[in-house]
Amino acid sequence: MKIKFKLTPILTLSLLGVFFLLIYGVRVYRQNKLKKGAFITFATIEKLKENVTKGKSGRIDIVYFYFIKNDSVIHKLKQIPAKSIKKKKLKLKESFKVRIAKSDYGVFEIDFEKRIDTIIDKRDYNTHIYNTFIHRNIIE
Repeated sequence: MKIKFKLTPILTLSLLGVFFLLIYGVRVYRQNKLKKGAFITFATIEKLKENVTKGKSGRIDIVYFYFIKNDSVIHKLKQIPAKSIKKKKLKLKESFKVRIAKSDYGVFEIDFEKRIDTIIDKRDYNTHIYNTFIHRNIIE
């Protein structure tokens, strides 16, 4: 006996509603982390990748940056819409202000519009923290 599963409009709308509520919930959770406990520091761009494929059809730009916390260099990346590097005129070794959640360094907010005249040299520090091994290979 085979059970047929029919996708009705009500079921489709409810699945889409759950999906969007999940995305909204994650976004609110990340914003609350930034509001409740965040510190402000400076991030320096170390590598730019333009027009990288994301999935099968999408394109994005990737900005690799680092910041200093407790005598350690922490490397992160930010995915931005395609062609944003040229629009915002981002260059290597530029510094920007970044807000980072104290409890999770993966939750951050960086403003690429406000440049800061600061040079932070990562070679002065011995400890480097990367997201993944692949991330480390791309940077070095």
